[in-house]
Amino acid sequence: MQDKPYQIGVLVSSMPLIEKIQELAKKEGHIIHSSRAAFEEAVADGKKMEASGVEVIISRRGLAQMLRTNLRIPVLSIPYASVDALKSLKQASELGRKILLASFMEKIDRIEVIAEFLNVEIKQFVYADIASLDEGLRSAESQGYEVVVGGRWTMRTAEKLRTMKYVQLRSIDIDEDIAATIESATSVAQVNREEKKRTYRYQCIIDATTEGIIAVDNKGRVNAINKAAKNFMNITAANIMGQPISSFINSPSVLDFLNAKAPIWNKLEKINDEMFVFNHLPVEMSKEIIGGVSTFKDVNNVMVAENAVRQSLTKGFVAKYSIADLVHADPAMRNVVTKARQFAKTDSTILLVGATGTGKEILAQSIHNLSPRAENPFVSLHCGALPESLLESELFGYEEGAFTGSKKRGSAGRFEMAHTGTLFLDEIDTTPLNVQTRLLRVLQEKEVMRLGGGHKIPVNIRIIAAAGRDLASALQEGRFREDLFFRLNVLRINIPPLKDRAKDIPVLLKHYIGQLSAKNGLEPISLPSAYVQKLMAYSWPGNVRQLRNFVECLVLNSHLRSHTTPLEELYEEFYEELMQYGPENKIAESVKEAKSIKKGMKERKRDQESIIIWEALEEAKFNKTRAAKALGITRTTLWRKMKEAGYDLLPQDSANRQEN
Repeated sequence: MQDKPYQIGVLVSSMPLIEKIQELAKKEGHIIHSSRAAFEEAVADGKKMEASGVEVIISRRGLAQMLRTNLRIPVLSIPYASVDALKSLKQASELGRKILLASFMEKIDRIEVIAEFLNVEIKQFVYADIASLDEGLRSAESQGYEVVVGGRWTMRTAEKLRTMKYVQLRSIDIDEDIAATIESATSVAQVNREEKKRTYRYQCIIDATTEGIIAVDNKGRVNAINKAAKNFMNITAANIMGQPISSFINSPSVLDFLNAKAPIWNKLEKINDEMFVFNHLPVEMSKEIIGGVSTFKDVNNVMVAENAVRQSLTKGFVAKYSIADLVHADPAMRNVVTKARQFAKTDSTILLVGATGTGKEILAQSIHNLSPRAENPFVSLHCGALPESLLESELFGYEEGAFTGSKKRGSAGRFEMAHTGTLFLDEIDTTPLNVQTRLLRVLQEKEVMRLGGGHKIPVNIRIIAAAGRDLASALQEGRFREDLFFRLNVLRINIPPLKDRAKDIPVLLKHYIGQLSAKNGLEPISLPSAYVQKLMAYSWPGNVRQLRNFVECLVLNSHLRSHTTPLEELYEEFYEELMQYGPENKIAESVKEAKSIKKGMKERKRDQESIIIWEALEEAKFNKTRAAKALGITRTTLWRKMKEAGYDLLPQDSANRQEN
């Protein structure tokens, strides 16, 4: 796409020069804005040109110098050279021998060569305004100068004196020189356009961020600022560029970092009764501080951003179970549900105590979904499933390089992930003691420090912990800290095992049969009432989890069975398997084993008695009365024990036998 025409301003007193510039610029398609004003009027016209979109101004060197100090756009100068003045000075030499050459703000080079060539006296006079021009001409008149050479304003002043002759200073105005000046002007305008585009892009970039951004030079003067910074600081000034930053922000750290030559991070400061977090970074070039950049945002935005980050990190950490998933009919379980509803309204720590498989996680998720934190993350961690080193990093997170194999840039722990939500710590009683110490500190301080980290991260979470029924023994044996137990045992719910709530078994059977049948696209089975009664009498050591797995086995095998096998036999088969691997079978085996041992001991005792009785009979010459007396038993008892030992039929013809 072709660039639009360049707009060039021309501020010179010579009308022929203006016309020549317009003629040459028109061929290139440029737009010319011209003025013959001088002094302050020229500055005023230059500002008008600048406001109307003029990109560069062409002027004579003296006026150009004045314009540069008052305008922001580039100003190119067309200097006078000695060859330009030669024609005018030759004309003046014909009118007088003493010539005054008046020029604005600058001298013309090599005039002494022209004076020698023309054999005249030439004095150069440089003026800055009308007053100095008038004073210079009067002084020259009193010194006998006859002719003055200069521009339009010189002519007007000379006409007032009436004693000095006047010759207009004209330039040769070579087309090539003027064309080169116009080309230079367009090059400058093009560079200026690109710079404006670049500046605009940079401004759009810094305006796009929600952080305030202010850049200053090494003196603390503003050279860049974005919209957010203006809004934060209530800056309404139209143009603050080049102004000291201290006049807009009363913050010591804004300038301290330039003197310190070091970055300042996360500096909390109060400005206009609002709290902001500042970051200051010096800009260094060639080991010299040439300025600095400050970025800042208000504390509320910091907290909003932090919450957004934490929510993105915890995406997927949701509680999928509700209180309706706790299927029950037993009063003991009804009491548990009632407590859960009441405790959910509070923000206090809850301790769930129950055997494996009783539904502690379902209850924890239900409490979360009933609580005011329901829309926030639910994060769980099974403390007994991880080794000690991994458990610490999972709970508290870690920084980069904290240990071998750690992720680059580190990782957030479960406490950070659960911020504003609920953290469920299952099997808390299996946690190692040193982890318990750190865990207690986090619960007390509501702050977590990552492994290998150097700063604390505040967390706002609700803790639900779960422990098995051996928590009491863990406390007694010193495997669990008492102070941590007291911190966790604020609100407590004891979940009874399934064997203590037999009324729940029929409703759980029906619930899981329906659920698992629908999941597998099968028709629900119907269990005989007698079979249900047998299941109610079973102790279910694995609790609800075991019952669910048992139902799944029943449902699937009922539809995959051979057609020749009756369902009743199939149910009995699975019941036998249940009993075989259940505690009842173990008890029965233990009783059988104990009876066997007892029987062996009795038989061994009987053998020993038989030997003693036989020895006593031999000693008494088989006289039962004396043998009974020697053994300390009655004759009747001896007869009975002899019969048990098989000694009731003794030889009748024994020579030593004596009957009584």
